[in-house]
Amino acid sequence: MKKELDMIHIYENGQCIGYGGNQDWFLDDWAKKAGCASVLASHLYTYYLSITQMSKSEFLEIMNQMFQRFTPGKMGYPFLYKFARTFCQMMQEKQVFLKPVYMKQPKSYWQAMKFIEKSIDEGNPVSLLILSHQAKELEDANWHWVCITGYKHSCDGEWIMFSDCGIRREIDAHILFDLNEKNVMKMVSMKKNPQN
Repeated sequence: MKKELDMIHIYENGQCIGYGGNQDWFLDDWAKKAGCASVLASHLYTYYLSITQMSKSEFLEIMNQMFQRFTPGKMGYPFLYKFARTFCQMMQEKQVFLKPVYMKQPKSYWQAMKFIEKSIDEGNPVSLLILSHQAKELEDANWHWVCITGYKHSCDGEWIMFSDCGIRREIDAHILFDLNEKNVMKMVSMKKNPQN
């Protein structure tokens, strides 16, 4: 069984160059280094506005706008609640009403998977903040935001699909949610139409 949300694809010169954006596209050096929250916000922004294709220049314009709202400090932007609150307020200006649902630190593999599956099944991507992780598959994703876009159950295990720096990636869910004191992650999903 596989469930994957229809996320933004970025095009340049007629070719798809990104599954979501890439912080390397920023012109500003600090944004290139610490702009992952802004890229994630751009990804979510286009998703909740039902935009599935965009040129790189158009998406970069959104990324720059998001950088003004999600400006990283010296330690980046490792703020789960502030990220969700700011994003929901911004979307309310667009008449899109969202309510954050948090999982600060999963207590078990199954709790993490249930959170992902419920969010994706309801049509909501999951914002994942990886503060630290020992897996070699995630060595470049420490102190970093990514966008979980789907999950898959297959004969070779359970997998999580996510967008990271414009690349669609899959990771074994047991590796991602190998929970111990050295692997620290936080998640938030934005529930649509919370009054319903």
